[in-house]
Amino acid sequence: MKNLYMFTLDEYLEIIELAKLHGKTEGDDMTEELEEIAKKYPDKVKFLGETEKDLDLLCGDMRENGYKILNMKEIERRNK
Repeated sequence: MKNLYMFTLDEYLEIIELAKLHGKTEGDDMTEELEEIAKKYPDKVKFLGETEKDLDLLCGDMRENGYKILNMKEIERRNK
């Protein structure tokens, strides 16, 4: 199962900085840092639920339901 969260770019950047402080590099799992930031900002980081779907399928389903989704992996694939 994968957990789904919603947060702003500001929180995401803070998660990345925290991961760097913990010695993580690009591609490493940042779940620990996400959980730490979620505790720090409980009003800004919202748990949405759990899913078995992978990122691409989930983003596609959400777009079909009218959500605007930014998936950086899709952008990377287009630029190759």
